[in-house]
Amino acid sequence: MMVRGLKLFLLLSSLLIAAFASAQDQIKWTAKFESPAKAGEKGIVLLEAKIEKGWHLYALPPTSAGNIPTTITAVAPLKIDGKIEQPKPIHKYDSNFSADVDYFEDSVVFRVPVQLGPSTDGHVLKVHYQACNATTCIPPLDVPVTIGATTAAAPTDTTDVAMQSDADRLAAAKAQGLLPFMLFAFGAGLLALLTPCVFPMVPITVSFFAKRRETAGSRSGIVQALAFCLGIIGAFAGFGLVVTLLFGASSIQLFATNPWVNIAIGILFVVLAFNLFGFYQINVPSGLANKFNPHGKAGLLAPILMGLTFTITSFTCTVPFVGTILVSASQGEWVYPLFGMLAFGTAFSLPFFFLALFPQFLAGLPKSGAWLDAVKGYMGFLEIAAAVKFFSNADLVWNTGILPRDRFLFVWILIGLATLAFLVGLLKLPHVQMPKKFGRGRMVVTALTALAVVLLVRGVGPGKSLGEMEAFLPPSHSGWIEDYAKGQQIARTTGKPMFINFTGVTCTNCRWMEANMFPREDVSSQLGNYVAVELFTDRTTPSDRANQALQKRLTGTVTLPVYVIVDPGGKVIRKFESSTRSSEEFVAFLKGSSGDKVASK
Repeated sequence: MMVRGLKLFLLLSSLLIAAFASAQDQIKWTAKFESPAKAGEKGIVLLEAKIEKGWHLYALPPTSAGNIPTTITAVAPLKIDGKIEQPKPIHKYDSNFSADVDYFEDSVVFRVPVQLGPSTDGHVLKVHYQACNATTCIPPLDVPVTIGATTAAAPTDTTDVAMQSDADRLAAAKAQGLLPFMLFAFGAGLLALLTPCVFPMVPITVSFFAKRRETAGSRSGIVQALAFCLGIIGAFAGFGLVVTLLFGASSIQLFATNPWVNIAIGILFVVLAFNLFGFYQINVPSGLANKFNPHGKAGLLAPILMGLTFTITSFTCTVPFVGTILVSASQGEWVYPLFGMLAFGTAFSLPFFFLALFPQFLAGLPKSGAWLDAVKGYMGFLEIAAAVKFFSNADLVWNTGILPRDRFLFVWILIGLATLAFLVGLLKLPHVQMPKKFGRGRMVVTALTALAVVLLVRGVGPGKSLGEMEAFLPPSHSGWIEDYAKGQQIARTTGKPMFINFTGVTCTNCRWMEANMFPREDVSSQLGNYVAVELFTDRTTPSDRANQALQKRLTGTVTLPVYVIVDPGGKVIRKFESSTRSSEEFVAFLKGSSGDKVASK
């Protein structure tokens, strides 16, 4: 039964991810003269759009449904000379705009009357269009189509990009061979351990294996720890790679931010917390335990599933590397991504191997019963706090507003006060026997918990910041422009370039940068030289999907965070991937004085 349930879970996960898969290169354009044309004379250009199955291209103006119509202009010295003709479009209801619209499917040919310049070569038409499928739309694109050539998606001119991206360093490592690439991936896995998503899993891992020790015994500790690490490595190397090959590079991140997944994980932590509180005992059925463990040792399915769960919860922080190699996997490569993910997952799981063994050391300590009960109870409160974070992720994705920043802090403050009441003996938990002596260790933990509660209270209110803790909190309203087209319009009016913050409501590294880097005086003074635009990409709304498509077009990656400086015409000047703790590095990026190549952290 458990195996069938696991198969069903993986199948449902794949179906969820499939719903968020994004298409690329939806429209391919070709242009040719209807009949031979001479320099300086009039002619007809046949502009053809081949449309990917399942997608549609909107007709020429006028339109009133909110969609972007297709417009065709000529690049000098070519001129439009007359009315552009189009076939009769399909007039049908479009769920993206909740209205009847005119569009084309499969292919369409526009007849464009033109006045040729002094030559018959090198003439270019410029097409501004938007493509949609049944559930999502790409942002409007501008495509130059050379007459006599084929053009796919809008090209991105990144010749002036001064920052070396993760993809650049990835390509350099790949060029040196498989072993250097794996060492690079291993190092990235170690660096990923420093991200905020990892820290909450430390007490959860200890508490999970502490509970396992009571039922499994200490002899199977190494095997249990290896099974836990196998779950982590398998998730990165197997599940992530296969899903990306099937559905696209952005699917892993979208799965990690899926509200139903976050709710399910939050409920799981609540169930585990009340188990630690002693309200009930979760035991594996004896028949099932014997099936997995004919020799009486601890079953391996639970720690493997725990490793899988941990991996899913950490994807929002590990995507700066994982997203890059999965993008290459989605483009047809598999050897380097597979071994890179294996190396990355191994490094990422290594410290948790020792954490998984830690409860086995507890078994050897004297009089472990009472104080170990106290540790498990304390860990239960931490798991409740972690569950609130996952529920907050779902709230942010759905934009329901149930847990804004201050209300989120208020809930954490209540959990902290309940934890203090438990530590001092005012709150009793069933089947949790607190030590009679208020020892030194318990005194230190109580003092640290009280300090944490005080800090949380001081962080409540507008304009308040909790520093490093802000990475875990819901985003505050920045007041920045949240529409690319509006930002570009202001940029053209003011002559200022745009600074685009591609961010996500559940991205902890994004929160850290926004709360701790952007407000710094040296950084904020430089940001004043730009039109500040903030685009969220990790929800399933049409605007977020359009923002993510724009991000991939401008940067070639779907990872978060990424920062782009774009001129008023839409040309990428510089980009900066991931977060950094160095304000000097970020200021150098903003100034454009960072040299030929500067590696982003």
